[in-house]
Amino acid sequence: MISQSEVRENLYTSLKELGLTESESNLYITSLSLGPTTIASLAENLNIPRPNVYKIIAELEVHGLAKFSERKRYLRTFMVEPPTAVLEQLRKKREAMGTLDQTLVGAMPDLLALYRQGEMPSKIRIFNGEKEWLKIFFQVLDEAKNTIEYFGSADAFIDLVTWEKEREWIAERVKKNIHMNVLLTPGKDAAALEAADNQDMRTTKIFRGTVPFVTGFMLYANKVIIWQPKTPLVILIEDEYIIQMLRSIFTALWGQK
Repeated sequence: MISQSEVRENLYTSLKELGLTESESNLYITSLSLGPTTIASLAENLNIPRPNVYKIIAELEVHGLAKFSERKRYLRTFMVEPPTAVLEQLRKKREAMGTLDQTLVGAMPDLLALYRQGEMPSKIRIFNGEKEWLKIFFQVLDEAKNTIEYFGSADAFIDLVTWEKEREWIAERVKKNIHMNVLLTPGKDAAALEAADNQDMRTTKIFRGTVPFVTGFMLYANKVIIWQPKTPLVILIEDEYIIQMLRSIFTALWGQK
């Protein structure tokens, strides 16, 4: 069974999430314990001057969490709204934040398209392990806009992520209407991907280089990711000059017959 101190702590955290200050939260919780009471009683319990109590009450009224009785002024008592009002406001705020989050995710490709690095510092981040690899892999779909370009080994990539995750990623990409141009080294998985190009919104070309390799790079939005599946290792680069170079290389190789 949850203790009284835990109840108070949870309520205090909820009030803080709604934007209440420490003094406002303390007054709310104290008033909740006292029930309908006078300003003088509140001031005594909180050990603060009565003018300050009125100021805090005014802020609670703005939050919709306080009210006075409707009796004559000199007989009026003060009380706060019940905790159900706090819960209702929390639900509304979280719903609004959830909607905002989805809106922001949907707008991310356009926001990134507006972003210009200019003379801002480049960013290079390195991630290790399968968990981080998969996290970055799916994060690409939150930021990509119209097309993703990939050059490298499909077989080594899918050996790491598994076909189950690859198909899940493809389904999400198709759902978001993001096309993919891939230039793959020869392999069984590369051939399987090429065979499903039409249904998977993808154009696949096979790169027949002289030296085999297992790594790859992916261009999307204003970023490039270098994938190294053996460690595994992910290098995420935000540098417009490196991206221009790799996009130029990809375009040149893509145009070869």
